[in-house]
Amino acid sequence: MLALVITGIILKWMAPATEDDFPHPLNGLLRELHGLSAALGLMIFGYMLADHVQKKLAKHKHYWDGYVHLSLWLLLIASGLLLYYPQEIFEDLGLSVSALHWYLGLFLCGLFPLHFWRKNIKRQWLKYRFNSQQTNP
Repeated sequence: MLALVITGIILKWMAPATEDDFPHPLNGLLRELHGLSAALGLMIFGYMLADHVQKKLAKHKHYWDGYVHLSLWLLLIASGLLLYYPQEIFEDLGLSVSALHWYLGLFLCGLFPLHFWRKNIKRQWLKYRFNSQQTNP
């Protein structure tokens, strides 16, 4: 997953400033690495969908950040697939798929640690509460 983020940031940083500029010589290699990382990320996403999400749904634990996380992943996958089509189609609609994909990726990078942070705070609070109840009979 880290390779996916790093290659995405480098690709955005090395993008040509205008349509007339030539792309960076490593642009093709980085796109291949980003695609390979995305394929591995999709396999991890499939595992998480089949295991982690199904277990939470069976236990009726519905967390808002989990739904946002899942929605962002699906939108990021869809926008990544739309990048394979000519961008002129979407520019006529006033939509920049590249910018959408970039911002969705940034937002997901910010939400990913929050998903674990929320769970960790809850565990620490429950641990503190359980310990305080045992010491005060």
